[in-house]
Amino acid sequence: MDAATRIFARDGLDGATTRAIARQAGVNEVTLFRLFQSKENLLAAVVGCTFDENKTDSKPAMPPDTGDLRKDLASYARLYDSILTENLLLIRTLIGEIHRHRRQERKVADGIFRPLRIELTARLKQAQERGKLRSDVSPAIAVDLLGGMILPACSGVRPQTKPMEYSATDYLQACVEILARGIEKQEP
Repeated sequence: MDAATRIFARDGLDGATTRAIARQAGVNEVTLFRLFQSKENLLAAVVGCTFDENKTDSKPAMPPDTGDLRKDLASYARLYDSILTENLLLIRTLIGEIHRHRRQERKVADGIFRPLRIELTARLKQAQERGKLRSDVSPAIAVDLLGGMILPACSGVRPQTKPMEYSATDYLQACVEILARGIEKQEP
């Protein structure tokens, strides 16, 4: 699985060959076909191993709810960033090519983002009920906006023409601050 993950990340989903994966793994190509029957099934196994939403042994979890909107948003942003960073090469490959592999696309989305998204959305709904979040804000959209702000910067999807003037930590803090200002209920 490690060899396939490395080859898919290096060569892309379509560019990766079972021959290269077998060579990287130190096994015969026939062994791969005996175990997985096809490259598509091997990709499904890699995605399942890496991003399965039912996998609990290494599943990241949100820290306990603090009741502080900004702290909880910051915790989510740091956790989201760490997941992206940990799986950076494979995620970059998947972003570019996953549209041709719909089953795996759903598993990646569910495995990486869904559990955290559900948790933070619930927390924002609670904050809304406590009067801390504007009533006209959709908690689900707010969570998706935060994820959308973090993904391009952390995954290196957008090209950089020059070194950034700020650190990754500064960027995450700015994302949280901008979002929080837009969704927090303002005291009169």
